Amino acid sequence: MKNFFERLSWQMIFAAYLAIFFLRNLLMPNVADDLSYKFIWDGAGKGNLINGIDPSRLQPVESFSDILISQWQHYFAWGGRTVAHILVQFFVWQEKIFFDVANVFVFAALVLLLFKVGTGLSSREMNKSYLLLILAGIYFCTPSQIITTIWLTGTCNYLWMCTLIILFLLPFAETYRRKKLVPYPLILVPLLGFLTGWSSEPGAAVTICVTFIFVLHFRREKNLQSWIKVGFIFLLVGFVILMLAPGNLHRMELIGDHLPPSKVQMLYTNFVGGFLPVFLREVILFVPIIFYFVKAKTSPEVTKFILTFAAASILSLAVMMFAPMFPERAGFPSTIFLLVASLAALKEILPLVESFFRRQIKIVTIFAAIWSISLLGCLYVEYSFHNQIAERYKIVAAHKNDDLVVVPPIKLPAWSETLLGSRTWDKLTLLLGGDLKNYESNNRNIIFAHINGLKKIVTADRKD
Repeated sequence: MKNFFERLSWQMIFAAYLAIFFLRNLLMPNVADDLSYKFIWDGAGKGNLINGIDPSRLQPVESFSDILISQWQHYFAWGGRTVAHILVQFFVWQEKIFFDVANVFVFAALVLLLFKVGTGLSSREMNKSYLLLILAGIYFCTPSQIITTIWLTGTCNYLWMCTLIILFLLPFAETYRRKKLVPYPLILVPLLGFLTGWSSEPGAAVTICVTFIFVLHFRREKNLQSWIKVGFIFLLVGFVILMLAPGNLHRMELIGDHLPPSKVQMLYTNFVGGFLPVFLREVILFVPIIFYFVKAKTSPEVTKFILTFAAASILSLAVMMFAPMFPERAGFPSTIFLLVASLAALKEILPLVESFFRRQIKIVTIFAAIWSISLLGCLYVEYSFHNQIAERYKIVAAHKNDDLVVVPPIKLPAWSETLLGSRTWDKLTLLLGGDLKNYESNNRNIIFAHINGLKKIVTADRKD
């Protein structure tokens, strides 16, 4: 077994993982918000995601100008994540295979960018230790993985926006380490800063804090170059546009009945339902950081870098504590920031880590087996989900003229939630919109019926 692992290159492991990731994307149909964003946002009505919407008001997106019109109305009536939702509406307008392919490239880019920002090394210096930490960190530690990395709407909001954040931070990290910037198209920095600021609330807010720390450092080192100042200013401008979207307040009014009745209740709900589960899932990523402080602590510069990104991880969770709601998926940027800190620490203790695992090949074998079985479990659940959706469309086609079409609800294997959690479909994900409801006024039911030319559709009552 030891010789087998030694023969595997990091490129082979990465290619195999990307192939599985691509297959998982292929198995994911357009569901929930994906279907709602197929239409121009109904800014003058209730929007596209509130129960009881009027389907006669829905106009399909048929051009890029329709997307711009839609997002203009979305900005004033629902929320300011324009950058992410332009991507969403573009991809749901196209055949889904385009997104499936693009998502694999973005995932691969995030992995490589995390390595570059976290370690400062060239791609030639990538190895299995770094790659496995990144892949395992994303797979085991990110919250609601099925939502944040595979489902189209969620992926554009989380995976794609975090990739944008790490890309923006790359020249800052490179300049911090090398005292001067390696060859980089600096003309992109203002644009990346603007888009990053306009990406997602927790990720953008914490990126501002991280960038400000870099700015203070460069100023103290008398290395505050013009591109740094311009990038930071454009980052702030994008964030202001994101946060001042009138739709943010309008959405709170529309969903007010679903919000906690008091600030104390809000903080408690956010801590128990958001902060705590995300933080506990991420704890393992602090191990390299702890070992760095115990065994290495190589330089003040490295220590500050690690502490900055570790603090950014905690801060992104703390910021969400004061949001009206803290769904676990909103903790995705926290894991990404923590991975940067963990990679920076791993670089300094790498000889110790590799020496340990060479001696403990059984641990490596057991972990690889658990990970492989878990991935196979995800594929099984997602294949089952894919087939159930396909069967649903057959039922719909056979009963197209019925006054009410009743379809069976999606069923998950009894063991999947216990063993796989939210790495794949779970009951909570289905409840929050992954499946239709058993009442016809649900917005997903209305949208699905409208797309498929039905009068009404509901699911049969669940027995589980």
